[in-house]
Amino acid sequence: MNLGSSWRRWLAAFLLAMAAAHIIVTWRERTPIARGYADFSAFYSIGWMARHGLGRQLYDRREQWRVQQELFPQAEIRQGPIPIVRPPFEALVFLPFSYFAYPAALALWSALKLALLWLTLRILAGESPFLQSYSAWLETILCLGFFPAFLDFYLGQDAVFLLFFVVLAFRSLCHGRDSAAGLFLGLGLFKFHLVVPIVLVLVLIGRWRVLRGFMPTAVGLTAISCAVAGGSVIFAYPAYLLRLNRAPGVGMVTAQSMPNLRGLLTAWVGRAPYPGPIHWLLLPVAIAALAYTARIWRSRIEAGMPALALGYSLAIVVAMVTSYYLYIYDLTLLLVPLLLVAGSHPEQFGFIPRSRQLLNAGSLLLICSPLCWALILYWDRGYLLCLPMVLLAAGLVGALRALAPRPS
Repeated sequence: MNLGSSWRRWLAAFLLAMAAAHIIVTWRERTPIARGYADFSAFYSIGWMARHGLGRQLYDRREQWRVQQELFPQAEIRQGPIPIVRPPFEALVFLPFSYFAYPAALALWSALKLALLWLTLRILAGESPFLQSYSAWLETILCLGFFPAFLDFYLGQDAVFLLFFVVLAFRSLCHGRDSAAGLFLGLGLFKFHLVVPIVLVLVLIGRWRVLRGFMPTAVGLTAISCAVAGGSVIFAYPAYLLRLNRAPGVGMVTAQSMPNLRGLLTAWVGRAPYPGPIHWLLLPVAIAALAYTARIWRSRIEAGMPALALGYSLAIVVAMVTSYYLYIYDLTLLLVPLLLVAGSHPEQFGFIPRSRQLLNAGSLLLICSPLCWALILYWDRGYLLCLPMVLLAAGLVGALRALAPRPS
């Protein structure tokens, strides 16, 4: 967070303490987790259904409930299935895990994510001085002190995979391999609502060659989805998501729990499951924010690597703040701006005081796990985490505007 060496040590100690607390919480909850209460049970279910030829029924709520009752009979308090919301192609990722008993499958999935997190940090290490201060595994453990990353592991979610692909795309952009960057972003289309805005910003700044990798990957994944769930899934899947969005009490996280602009507006406008006026406001705000991100990034693109790091980080934050769906564990993506920019030395980007203050304020609030616990578990105000993200975005904008363009 643009801090001196003593502050870095205090920050590392804090994150290490938070990581220890998170591990203790997970250990204490190991029994209900092993019984299928975690979100991984939905992923395990789609792998099991794909293996048993039930791909065409992936989005049948009754079939989901039947399968999950069969697989997780000890999850007694559940009154309905954990909704399956990922595209059909992701079922093939979880199909191999369905050959193992659920606790073993979850352990393997967590081990795979831990290895991917370590690899992700190694990829970023060449661009972030903060990641050159500690050993590789210690850095990975420190990231588990970041509440969204912990929650991703606790629930058995897949945000670490998206982080991995987004970082691979950044690395490719650094080396001018735009097509490869598009391919990696395409592999992140299991969360298309977060990936597509980033691709759009890259196209708007003139790096349209990302489409050479992104579009074929998107077409290929669509073909795989049709093979898994039938050609009708192209229309059935969006309709299914729309029904889930409009139906209360189906196991989905409520809008006011989302740490984005939608959650913030829902808290003011009302907590109806489908508040119409918000939709008409979100779309123009999202378009304007993405266009502004592209405009300011493009105006500083000749500044080289600093502009790329700042612009890419800003695109990630803006995509999340203006997204329609955003869960707390999705904030794992914030490790990119936090480590790449906020954790850098001040001279690396030439921060002006105001942008540095905004970055520090937003970053410190976001990594404060006790605050996240309080907002989510005690006050049910997860949407307030949108505010430090806005501070982070404002700091990135200030840093970008302060860059002096220079020849590539």
